[in-house]
Amino acid sequence: MTDELTTQARAILAANRYAVLGTATPAGEPWVSPVYFVNLDFSRVLWLSRPSARHSELIADNPRIAVTVFDSTVPMGGATAFYARATAAPCPDGDLAVQLQIFSTRSVAEGFPAWRLNQVTGEAPLRLYRADITEAWLLPADDGPERRIPLPL
Repeated sequence: MTDELTTQARAILAANRYAVLGTATPAGEPWVSPVYFVNLDFSRVLWLSRPSARHSELIADNPRIAVTVFDSTVPMGGATAFYARATAAPCPDGDLAVQLQIFSTRSVAEGFPAWRLNQVTGEAPLRLYRADITEAWLLPADDGPERRIPLPL
């Protein structure tokens, strides 16, 4: 069963380009944001964002986030979803070149231009963010609403 679940979860992540990030203030006020994402299996999610965006500011104050990826085009009751808890932050300088290359490779495959370091450093308005997944679940379509099954990390 675990192989089937991980295959389903990988398929959801591969077929969808947008994730919803759930962030919150330190006091618990929620905020959600859709972002174009690239994933590294179940261990990490990457996205570009402005540090001044509401979700980026909230991550700076409270790095604990939630991530959901799902296909919103299917009929009610037919969606599968990937859920995760993670710790998010701007990508550290020491990992930035490698992580940006991964993000850029996927972006190019989707028809977008390649990304370069000067587009996410210095005076550039965007930064590469990453969320390191700490827990993950699959919501299989055939098990009804809100039946999340833990995924191995």
